[in-house]
Amino acid sequence: MSDGRVVLGCLSPHPPHLLYALNPDRNEPHATGAGAWQSLLKGYTSLQDRVRQEAIDVIVVHTPHWKTVVGHHLLGVPHFEGHSVDPVFPNLFRYRYELDVDVELSEAIAEEGRARSLEMTMMRNPDFRVDYGTLTSCHLVRPEWDIPIVVV
Repeated sequence: MSDGRVVLGCLSPHPPHLLYALNPDRNEPHATGAGAWQSLLKGYTSLQDRVRQEAIDVIVVHTPHWKTVVGHHLLGVPHFEGHSVDPVFPNLFRYRYELDVDVELSEAIAEEGRARSLEMTMMRNPDFRVDYGTLTSCHLVRPEWDIPIVVV
């Protein structure tokens, strides 16, 4: 693995309403318009343009939606696919996903975290249902889903 660099970063608001407003094929419910979410969606369009302009090898996502008791967990399976239904807004978010994980980078991050006395765990359950925060953020940053991700 070569030494990498951070190309860009952002805080990614990710209510499932944003995907609902966009009507992507991957989401079953469909909206009639973006409504109040239009300003935030324009920000994501700008971010998508920046991502397309840069040579990005991986997208790193830190999501607060994992139910963990202690420490940091990273996805440690190369490929996930499934169906995610938001427990609070199932009428807005029923999303079919398929994504690739950069497991080598995930393991390197976990190793570096441990070296700095952080509690780091690799999540290796291939049936894990990826959380909506990850799915929403990743779709809004790169709807093509053609860049591997790392999820902390």
